[in-house]
Amino acid sequence: MIKKKLNKVPPVWIFSITNNLRIFFKRLYYSFVPASVAVFEKSQGFWIAKAISVACELNLAEIIAKEEKTVEEIAKQSNTDATALYRLMRALASEGIFKETKPKIFKNNKFSNALMEGPGNFKHMIMQQLNKTNWEIINGLKYSIASGTNAAQKILGSDIFTHLENTPEKNELYNKAMSETSLLSSAAIVSAYNFKGSDTLADLGGGDGTLLFNILKKYHQFNGILFDLPHVVQSANEQAKKFGVENRVQIVSGSFFDTEIPAADTYILKNILHVFDDETCIRLLKSIREAMNGKGKILVVEAVISEDNKAAFGKMFDLQMLIGSERGKERTENEFRNIFMQAGFNLSRVVKTVSPLSVIEGQIV
Repeated sequence: MIKKKLNKVPPVWIFSITNNLRIFFKRLYYSFVPASVAVFEKSQGFWIAKAISVACELNLAEIIAKEEKTVEEIAKQSNTDATALYRLMRALASEGIFKETKPKIFKNNKFSNALMEGPGNFKHMIMQQLNKTNWEIINGLKYSIASGTNAAQKILGSDIFTHLENTPEKNELYNKAMSETSLLSSAAIVSAYNFKGSDTLADLGGGDGTLLFNILKKYHQFNGILFDLPHVVQSANEQAKKFGVENRVQIVSGSFFDTEIPAADTYILKNILHVFDDETCIRLLKSIREAMNGKGKILVVEAVISEDNKAAFGKMFDLQMLIGSERGKERTENEFRNIFMQAGFNLSRVVKTVSPLSVIEGQIV
């Protein structure tokens, strides 16, 4: 059984203030450099991204572990060229990832430690986001902007999820990446939103159950239903046992549009609607409304796009939905309100978390 508590997260108000300060000082910095220099500097971000990804693939943080090591030692264990590896690690250290303590001698710091495999880290998510397939799809952004259609379909010959199903090694990495992000986002969601008042909580498209099981572990008064595709939920039983909630959860396999939605009074959909266009979302929400017991509620957990010029994760992730899904998108609060209304729900409130995701709550009209 998993006895460890969820990762502690700061209060949302502290996170909000800190984020606003970050945006302010970043804008202040760019106000003092020529515009051409500022834009060029922003365009170089892909070098940092790929350098971090390669460090993960080579397991550099694990190799260094808790002791300082020379580049020659690290190169020998990572099967790389020492001279080339030094150039990579020097670049990363200049960004605060690893620390060069003496010439060509490195040790880990808190940021390089975060590149190790383990709870609370995003190693597999970084590798997933920056793997060869995703680079190819990202190169299709211009195609998607020009055509308004899915570049992934054109490049891969199928949608992303079919491609993953047909390539087991990529699917394994994707599942590990999703588990990593779900573990951390679960802490943010459970900390920010009060789930009291439910009898049965159904997590639709809930993957291996990490979010649902974390909620059930905190709230002992209700039961849960995990609903996802058969190959996705196949490990959920063991996961439920680890959390000690196996007696309070029902695991149901199926798809949103081909299987009857299980009955519950509260439904949660985390990062589901952004894969679909408005019409498909409304159809899914109507199906949930029909299956819902009494005057229940729906909880959509996604990024909410702000209607201002502030930097936000959701605005960049929206580009990924453009190139990687069939008319999927991140939405503003008003766009969520519109699809809720057409499906028979009122958008009652939006609860922010310390993650890029918010909980959008809807009540039956």
